[in-house]
Order: sequence, then C-alpha cells, then structure tokens
Amino acid sequence: MKQERKIKTEIMWSALKPRQLAVLLFTAAVILPAAIPLMAHHGDAGYDTGKMVTVKGTVTDYQFINPHVEISLDVKNENGAVESWQAELNSPNILSRASGWNRNTLKNGNEIIVEGHRAKNGLKVIRVEKVSLPDGTELYPKGGNGVTRF
Repeated sequence: MKQERKIKTEIMWSALKPRQLAVLLFTAAVILPAAIPLMAHHGDAGYDTGKMVTVKGTVTDYQFINPHVEISLDVKNENGAVESWQAELNSPNILSRASGWNRNTLKNGNEIIVEGHRAKNGLKVIRVEKVSLPDGTELYPKGGNGVTRF
C-alpha cells in the first residue's frame, strides 16, 4: 500500500510541475509588463521639456510629502487676475539627500520664482527645475545647493 501511495504521489508531482511552471511563466509574462508603466510614471512625459517657463507667485501651500513635494502658488497673470498654479518636485527623500531641502525650506507667504517645464495638457502645473527666493538664493531640486550627493 505504501509503495502504491508513493507511486501516486510521484505521478501527481510530475503532472503538477509543468503546470506550476506554466502558471509562473504566464503570471510573469502578464504582471511584469503591466508593472513597468507603474514604475515609470514619475517621468517627464507629461511636461513640455523642450521649453522652460517662469512663474512668479506667492506660496499658498508647501507639502513636503511623498510621493512628490508640491508647492501651491498664487500667480498674477498679465491681466492682474490671480491664478492658482501647482509646482511638482521630486520625492522628499531625493530633495533632502541631493539638495538639502526640508519641510521648512519654503513657507506660506514666501514670494518665489519657479522655473521649469509646463504640463503639456495646458494645466497650470510646472515640473520644477529651479526656485529663486527674493534674496537671490537659487534652489535646485535635482542637486546642488552646497550638498554633496551620496
């Protein structure tokens, strides 16, 4: 009886192994390509990287949080009307390690000039390349500011 059970178990495992391999390969083939765009969503594809724009305004909100640090600005347009703009930066981890930024780098009410790439869809959203403070200090979110990258 033990011998018969051993033979049945061996037959069962030999039948399952190819199926398990097929399921694993199918899962990898379906899930991996679907996950690649999720990992790449932080790119600049939504921004017009061929042209820099400059926006001068007052900080109304500064969120030093994941996944992206965001600055909300009130900006006066050429007609004098106030427009709300959003400025997007890298993650807090990158900003702090590469550039020395922290949750106190900007405060509500700060007058700043933001340079970067505007959203292609026409929204008032900018991917920040540089922030200038009223005293002339220039802050670069992708490195610099006297910080050595590690």
